[in-house]
Amino acid sequence: MRSLTYLILHHSATDATLGTGDPEGAALWAAIRRNHRRHWAGTVPGYVCDYHLAVGPSGVIFMGQPLAMATFNCGNARLNAVSIAVCFLGNFQVSRMPAPQYAAGVQLLCSLVDQYSIPLSRVILHREVPDEKTGITGFTACPGRWFPSAALRMALEGRGGGGSPRAAMAR
Repeated sequence: MRSLTYLILHHSATDATLGTGDPEGAALWAAIRRNHRRHWAGTVPGYVCDYHLAVGPSGVIFMGQPLAMATFNCGNARLNAVSIAVCFLGNFQVSRMPAPQYAAGVQLLCSLVDQYSIPLSRVILHREVPDEKTGITGFTACPGRWFPSAALRMALEGRGGGGSPRAAMAR
């Protein structure tokens, strides 16, 4: 098994429900997986998805890439190699996260932090990932301006897991 020392949080930057016909986000998740698989099929045999897990708007957890395999989730090969990529379905640049999705996300993140002994300082937003060449963060807005990172941080701190709060996780 590869070393898992970071959690990187994303949003899908899409309508999480594909209108009213997909309230849990299952069809959207299937489309994301198909798109990622198609993109990497010729390069990485067995590649499933750029994320290991996803959290749908109703709180359903979806499986993506097996944890034993790295993903191409954050634009930084060093972090891709040691991270678990978690995608929250929705576009949190324009809308807020539904309460059931938040609750399921907290439970999932607490479980992953505990299971893999990931310090809270290594639970980071995609926008906090340093560019591989320049080391500068902020090359993306992911997971969006309305992503509840401060609330997630507080929930993780309340659960334990070590580390310290990150000032950059203000929202």
